[in-house]
Amino acid sequence: MTPSRKFAALLIAALAGAAATVYSIRAQAGGQPPAAPPPAASTMNPNLIVLDPAHGGPDPGSTLSDNAVEKDLTLSMALKLRGALAAANFTVVTTRGAEIPDTLTTDQRAEIANHTHAVACIVLHATATGSGVHVYTSTLQPSDSENTADGDTPFAPIPWEMAQAGFKRQSLQLASDLISALATTNLPRGSGNAPVRPLDNLMCPAIAVEIAPLAVPGTDTRPITDAEYQQRVVDALVAALKTWRTEAIPPAPSAAAPNAQATAAARAIAAAEAAGRAASSGKEAQ
Repeated sequence: MTPSRKFAALLIAALAGAAATVYSIRAQAGGQPPAAPPPAASTMNPNLIVLDPAHGGPDPGSTLSDNAVEKDLTLSMALKLRGALAAANFTVVTTRGAEIPDTLTTDQRAEIANHTHAVACIVLHATATGSGVHVYTSTLQPSDSENTADGDTPFAPIPWEMAQAGFKRQSLQLASDLISALATTNLPRGSGNAPVRPLDNLMCPAIAVEIAPLAVPGTDTRPITDAEYQQRVVDALVAALKTWRTEAIPPAPSAAAPNAQATAAARAIAAAEAAGRAASSGKEAQ
């Protein structure tokens, strides 16, 4: 196993364990999750992306064709996108895959994402209807106190189902960047708001990306499984995320830039260790 894959496995295992413990504590307490203020923009890791391939385990999602179901397509796309993002100096955390079980709930996946302070969270879906790529943001309205938390701001509890409100404006800009990137590839695209889980629970700029077959007038419709079509979608996503990275956290003009990958990995490892300590403390408190 390469060092990067070892890091990814350790990170995912720690975050998944912490997420499961926190989720269990929340359920025993009556369903209300631990509240937390939205982190300030300066605390976001500018090089870390969370990918959430929808469905998995006993939940196959939509049937896309005679031999393809949504859970397999979203995982395949996540793996392709992870490789392309790594080549662009991003660190990527996925909420399911070879490193973790396929059976985490959407709440547990949101817990994993929220521990990372990622600069963007992408929920991947697929559908057999429509054409091209559909980009969705949460149906929540933006919070007036969006991303203003700092050391002098009093703690303000946030309901679990309202976590995304503090990031909605950033999520809309991220969606706009992706629509622009898709336009350069001439792929059909559309955008809107939708109650797609776990968007409402994510404390990061977050969008859901739903891939449909590619219908081009005068030619045969390309299925979602078409490799060239998938690559065009991946390329557009990477381009959009590179643009978003510079918009979300502009680099300091006078600071010497450290190695981006090493910095991202160090921050992610610290987040994983903190999540593990929090989970352990929660068990002892019981």
